[in-house]
Amino acid sequence: MLVLVVDDDEDYAQMIAHTLERDSHEVMITHTARAAVKAIAQKPPDLAVLDIMLPDHSGIELCDLLRSQRPDTPILFLSSMDRSSDIIDALNHGGDDYVTKPFHPGELAARVRALSRRSPLAAKRPSTPKHESKLAHGSIVVDVANQSASIAGIGLNCTRIEVELLGLLAQYPGQVLSHAFLSEQIWGYQNVDDATLLKGHVSSLRKKIRSAGADEDMIRTVHGVGYSLEPQKAA
Repeated sequence: MLVLVVDDDEDYAQMIAHTLERDSHEVMITHTARAAVKAIAQKPPDLAVLDIMLPDHSGIELCDLLRSQRPDTPILFLSSMDRSSDIIDALNHGGDDYVTKPFHPGELAARVRALSRRSPLAAKRPSTPKHESKLAHGSIVVDVANQSASIAGIGLNCTRIEVELLGLLAQYPGQVLSHAFLSEQIWGYQNVDDATLLKGHVSSLRKKIRSAGADEDMIRTVHGVGYSLEPQKAA
């Protein structure tokens, strides 16, 4: 894959590039948001790794731009900002994953491999069809194969991870799905940040449910455990 790395720290950028090149990815590096915009226009990436604190614009603004132009491109935020609110804000703006600095190169490589399955390139590769690719629960319809979700016929404009998350909840209505189970199913790994990552995606998903005129509380939080889709809320 072609991976765009945007980080104003040249040493970090080179370390990221070296890590990804060892996994046979092609990497293009920029150190500013403006340079990234030019690079994207010339050669759209299959995946992007974005720092948040850039010298000209924020990585979140760059994420918004990339999402508007290429909504299916997986985006991983890589930042020293480690507060839960920072992570949730980044995910609400369309990030798929978030890694805090300092990081272990092996973890970064694993995260990129997991996200690469959501790249537009992955859709072109032969794969085994998933079970339960289309789910209906009350007014909710989730089509995992076509990466879409709706409530009462209103499209939710979900990201790929949000579709997978809602699909899992709809597949097991009324059951509490743990952070570990959801993370394993969605990203293919588990780690200490799972709960925060999921919280960010659930927050974004609830906003879209509310915008569609439905009750966002249909997704119930079970503190310290996970989430469930409430049958009576989804009717």
